[in-house]
Amino acid sequence: MEIVISGGKVAPSTDEITTPQAAKARQIANFLPRPELLQGAVIVHNQDDNTTSIRFETTAGPIRILLPVAQGFEFHIIHDSDTGPRILGTFRSTSPRGVSLSVRAVAFRISEFLRTRGLK
Repeated sequence: MEIVISGGKVAPSTDEITTPQAAKARQIANFLPRPELLQGAVIVHNQDDNTTSIRFETTAGPIRILLPVAQGFEFHIIHDSDTGPRILGTFRSTSPRGVSLSVRAVAFRISEFLRTRGLK
């Protein structure tokens, strides 16, 4: 499922968002290795902030994986709590050798982050 935030309003996506971030978010979601992650994944396009993220409902509340705005930047793992958003962790979109991570590798890292912290 995909939702769009525009003008402060949240609505289900009826038109396909064609940004590079949206395409990458869809690819990552398709490669999530565990069925419970794939079924619960929601892609959020926040047009007000010009960001795309993948959201999961977890035991601790909603967790968003904020996609980087450009190659070489970091993915941010954010917990949306009652007190506001809090960054739980980050990981780079490139390997130590400067090679871009595949969408499969990113999906695996997301899955492992949530699994090792008992969130999903």
